[in-house]
Amino acid sequence: MSQWQRFSELIFEENRLLGELGDAALTLTEALVANVPARIVSAERQLESKRVLHGMAYAQRIAMQRRGFGQLNLRQVCAYAPPALRRKLYATVYALSTRGIALRLTVQNNKALILAGMDRLARTVQVLQRASTEQTGTYRRRGIIPPPTGSVLVSRRA
Repeated sequence: MSQWQRFSELIFEENRLLGELGDAALTLTEALVANVPARIVSAERQLESKRVLHGMAYAQRIAMQRRGFGQLNLRQVCAYAPPALRRKLYATVYALSTRGIALRLTVQNNKALILAGMDRLARTVQVLQRASTEQTGTYRRRGIIPPPTGSVLVSRRA
């Protein structure tokens, strides 16, 4: 097997695994929207396993690329490929960049969903704190107790 065939196999495998990683990220998005904890945990585990697999494939491809071409980027390396492989390699590089962009957007969306959930949780805790301290008859010797500024879990007053 020639080195170019091995290199093209590594790029094709990386592209396939990046597609699976993107699908796993979309599954996590669906689980976050559905707000079912068991689905979120399962989707997160699946996403992490796909991320590790893609990372290994990427590392193998980068190692081979660095050994053969130094600091050239992937498009520059494809320019050196034999004519029979060049078109397929360029198409795969285009697919890699497109899938990378899609994955970045999905990850940003997932982060926004997680932050929104954390914000809802913080607002819920504030309402619970206010409800527990703003009852009638709750006062100190020299005035009314102000609403707590600490967390329910770790309060500065505890």
